[in-house]
Amino acid sequence: MSSNDLVINHASVSYSGASLAVEGAVSKAIAIGAPECIAVVNQAGELLAFACMDGAATLALEPAIAKAKTAASLGMPTGALPQEFGANLAAASAGAIVNLGGGLPIVFGGAVIGAIGVGSGTTEQDVAVAQAGREAVLAALGGAA
Repeated sequence: MSSNDLVINHASVSYSGASLAVEGAVSKAIAIGAPECIAVVNQAGELLAFACMDGAATLALEPAIAKAKTAASLGMPTGALPQEFGANLAAASAGAIVNLGGGLPIVFGGAVIGAIGVGSGTTEQDVAVAQAGREAVLAALGGAA
């Protein structure tokens, strides 16, 4: 067995990339008049950047982070699971996995490199703001999801 068999290298969004995602998301939130809590995590679900805009619901802080972590760990948008399956996952993970819309994976080069989670607006607003944040970092990387 070679040492290459013992190590896994993962591409991950950096703090700079996470900051770009937050900036893009905040710009969209301002444009649509929806103050939001915005969280960006790396591929392992570790929080890299967070913003809570003036006027955002303070109770949306933890759900925004949970949406980002869920999107990173499942590699899919949040809110798309059947309700009973999402409820079971939430219970089994002690609330770490959520099935609320507003979490999107950031996929580059075919790999999940991180995720963004947004909370405080309607589901449609949360998703639109998350999309803007994801698009900002992908545009800087020169690629698409």
